[in-house]
Amino acid sequence: MNALYTLTTSTDFSASHIIPGHPGKCARLHGHNWKVEVTLVAKELDHLGMAIDFQHVKDAAKQTIEKVDHYHLNDLPFFENIIPTAENVAKWLFNEIGPVINRENVKLQSVTLWETDRSRVCYSEGTA
Repeated sequence: MNALYTLTTSTDFSASHIIPGHPGKCARLHGHNWKVEVTLVAKELDHLGMAIDFQHVKDAAKQTIEKVDHYHLNDLPFFENIIPTAENVAKWLFNEIGPVINRENVKLQSVTLWETDRSRVCYSEGTA
């Protein structure tokens, strides 16, 4: 049997956005206290018995979060031609965090972005 370790760490940020063309109130300026879950998978552990140091994952997430925390997402260059929906923000986070933490043995599996405590999106690059 092949071992597989799944690790998840969480962080958060606050930001506003507008969803142009939305038929409801999301078309107006509003904000969220977003929660971000970063999930990795590893097949092996290092000499310390760890897949990856959680602090490294937290640091990578923090560096990325600083680019959006307390900003209006629609005004940021990386959302210039993409509407900053929760889905698109989750994908952007995945694409930013992955290259920093991916290694031969450890890969970013998914980013889950919570808009509220009842609404979330999970982005991964697996097959549907």
